Amino acid sequence: MNVNISTGGLICGAQDKLLLADIRHYSGTHMQSRFSGDRTLLEGVFWFMNPRGDLVYYSDQSRGNRLYRLDLLSGSTQLLIDRPCCGLVLSGDWLYYKSETDHKLYRCLTDGTKESRVTDEPVECFVVEGEQVYYGTQQGIRSCHVSGSSREQLAESVPAHLLKIGDDLLFADTKNQYLLTALHLHTGEAQVYADVSPNSLNSDGRYIYCANRSNDSSVYRIDPDTGSKIRICGDSADHIHILGDTIYFSHRFEWYKMSLTGGQAEKVITES
Repeated sequence: MNVNISTGGLICGAQDKLLLADIRHYSGTHMQSRFSGDRTLLEGVFWFMNPRGDLVYYSDQSRGNRLYRLDLLSGSTQLLIDRPCCGLVLSGDWLYYKSETDHKLYRCLTDGTKESRVTDEPVECFVVEGEQVYYGTQQGIRSCHVSGSSREQLAESVPAHLLKIGDDLLFADTKNQYLLTALHLHTGEAQVYADVSPNSLNSDGRYIYCANRSNDSSVYRIDPDTGSKIRICGDSADHIHILGDTIYFSHRFEWYKMSLTGGQAEKVITES
């Protein structure tokens, strides 16, 4: 699962390249070599980037949020779905995405063929894991098979920033002051983290990282096993992304990075 998607998928590591969408000027997407530091500006403002090998799948804000594929070797792009979509997630041979027209969940093969609708109702957010989809609607949290069959109601909460860690679904509960909540899938029990209201949410598979709107959107790390939390960066943050042992976030429309353990944030220079 690419958990960076829940925060916009604005940063992507693909092969030896680091791709960062320009969210200040919307001039394009910066592609930087992680070895040499050489940078180029690609056409298109890439959101919801999903890498696989030499290919990157994304929704292009500069082209009506249509679904494209970038070949890193040739630099060529290919239109896959000619209508606006968001929340793009690559899983197996399929691309899953929300239509910006009816807000329902769809999927297609990675070449853009065999498009089909997964949900009958509009979706707020979703997670794909294996053959299962977990998704939030205005009527609650639901699950279904990736084909759309075997639908099940899991909870009445209306989530934002939905993630899955182990047997728990993590989300900001819009019905409860956007407090961070963990729904245990086996028992149906919900654990609420007081004083943590994420406006951006991510995980490295072990800890939860969020921009906590309850404390000026500063960056927190939460241990889901113990429930302990610690502020690891005092800067206000948004669009938290994690690549390896580094956390990236935007602050006043500029990109910054720091170690997952915390410390001083460093500005990511993207100007040509």
